[in-house]
Amino acid sequence: MRKLFDLFKYLLAFGLLAFVVYRNWMPGSENGLEAVWQKHWIEKKPLNLASFLLCNLLFFTGILLTQVRWHLMMRAQDLGMGIWNTIRIGFIGFFFNTLLPGSVGGDLVKAAAVCKNQSRKSVAVTIILLDRAIALWGLIFFSGGCGAIFWSLGYLEEGSAAAAKTLIKFNLGFCGVTAFGWYILKYLPMWRVERFEKRLRKYVANPAAEFWLTFWRYRQMPGVVMISFLISWSAHVCLTLAFYEAAQVLRDTQSIPGLLEHFLIVPIGLVIQAAPMFPGGAGIGELGFGALYSWFGADRAMGVLASLVKRTASWIVGITCYLLCIYLAPKNSAPTEPSVE
Repeated sequence: MRKLFDLFKYLLAFGLLAFVVYRNWMPGSENGLEAVWQKHWIEKKPLNLASFLLCNLLFFTGILLTQVRWHLMMRAQDLGMGIWNTIRIGFIGFFFNTLLPGSVGGDLVKAAAVCKNQSRKSVAVTIILLDRAIALWGLIFFSGGCGAIFWSLGYLEEGSAAAAKTLIKFNLGFCGVTAFGWYILKYLPMWRVERFEKRLRKYVANPAAEFWLTFWRYRQMPGVVMISFLISWSAHVCLTLAFYEAAQVLRDTQSIPGLLEHFLIVPIGLVIQAAPMFPGGAGIGELGFGALYSWFGADRAMGVLASLVKRTASWIVGITCYLLCIYLAPKNSAPTEPSVE
């Protein structure tokens, strides 16, 4: 049954990807994917290799920073893992998330590897989930915060200004509500924390109670949380610039949003790409970036194409880092794919 469900997810993702490519093929148009195919594969017009190499470098740097953030969060809970071991496991998890999520998932690989020699297994797994939550919240805040700065400086007064301002308001509204909830936790008395933990153990499950307690501990570590967000935002800068360079690789005369607009588009596109049921975000990522490009007044097909180029870069980074991590790992310490039968 599990294998059939995995197969369904792959068929759904790549079926949607095929549909998105078909809808944006646009035969006879200079703004469709067919024109790009004709110029670069039939007429052999060279790629922008410099942009492609820079895309790969920026993408690698962004993913590396996310592993550093995870290491910081692990260390804050006194889970003894060296920085190299954390990065190694993180990149192996990224490989599975990028290429084989339908069969096991990178987070499961990371959890299995971390818990192998840990007595506090539930805490280790909870940190992985919280790391994901911080990354997601950081993406939305990054997009809204950058947009608010550009708006205040008068950079969003032409073309797609209305779309950009709508997106900024939504992002900042979401962040404001969730930040308020985080703030009032400061005044939650300890007896309420413990009572809620006991209720979770009794009516839900022990892992839910451990998640709550670990979350509460991080609330008492504002410095660690702030550094984690700073690392996240640095990673988002790298990933945004990587996507912008990906859009240049096969571009000729087609229109794309400007660099500043990409700081609004890419974080939201990455959130869309993280939707469940789509291995590696295949299909849904291309659909989302195409729609965002169109919403900002650019060619929809270029959003699809940029997402495909970025996906290629993620495969290159994922496979290369996986092979290096396996080769450089101490004997008998490399995590293997855990059984999910």
